[in-house]
Amino acid sequence: MNSFGAGSVIVFAVVIGIYYQQYFRDETRNVRHAWLTLLTNDEYVSGLLALARSLKRANTSYPLVVMITLDSVSQESQQSILNEGCLLRPIEGLFPEHDKTNLAFERFTHSWTKLRAFQMIDICDKCVFMDADMIVLHNIDELFELEDNPNFAAVQTCICNPDNTSSYPDYWKPHQCPYTHEQHSHLPSEVDVRGNMFNSGLFLFRPNQTVFEEMIVALGTWDLSSYKFPDQDFLNKFYHNTWRRLPYVYNSLKTFSKTHPYLWDETRIKVIHYILAKPWNKADPGNADYDKINRLWQQAYDWRMETRP
Repeated sequence: MNSFGAGSVIVFAVVIGIYYQQYFRDETRNVRHAWLTLLTNDEYVSGLLALARSLKRANTSYPLVVMITLDSVSQESQQSILNEGCLLRPIEGLFPEHDKTNLAFERFTHSWTKLRAFQMIDICDKCVFMDADMIVLHNIDELFELEDNPNFAAVQTCICNPDNTSSYPDYWKPHQCPYTHEQHSHLPSEVDVRGNMFNSGLFLFRPNQTVFEEMIVALGTWDLSSYKFPDQDFLNKFYHNTWRRLPYVYNSLKTFSKTHPYLWDETRIKVIHYILAKPWNKADPGNADYDKINRLWQQAYDWRMETRP
């Protein structure tokens, strides 16, 4: 281990966390806001850096706090995140005691750890969690100012499954997708109610230790065997009928460009979510149909503060 060891990272995180609470507080209303993301391995570092740069490019007023599992992220990656001006928050991985899920992808195993966002009571009063495979095209600070002040808000997910991913739920079909029905009012109104769900790549919430403890109890008692997307399926059940729907522009899956092209307008879309093949994995054949959209990610990754007009 080099001189920038795990202990140094923890000390730094604590110090900068104190600095955050003093400096980033909105003095006019005595509230604290922050963006949160999660990093559990080196594979998503490029994505995280692009997210951080895109937030700065969009002139956000709030910091990006990275929940990080130190034992599975290299020292080099930790340093690059700090160099980007992000705040590190060391955490431990979170996994159900009896994990009998049938996940869509093996990489989703670490997604349970996302639930630790609800423990970040010392970081912010209101937070927006964002997956590390997202970029911001336009400023989204207004998410913290929603008039009805919801406890949890997210974007309705698209369940068209245009690539026919075999590990996705069998009811994920275009004719069941809420966006399809909103576009074509002549379609039968009967749809599978399971399709009324949000994508957990971005959500607005309030950290709350009591809520987190309720989640831990649920993880130990609920039947998780049918879950394809761990945190997403869990949160949809936990916030069933209580979540507030956000406009799709705050979490536009890249596949929208195929499934709902009438919605794909980059002058209006504020956040792109690079689900499935990642744009930094250039050799992945899944990127073949997304050259133009992937260039937007590359522009965010290549952006530097000194390039700001």
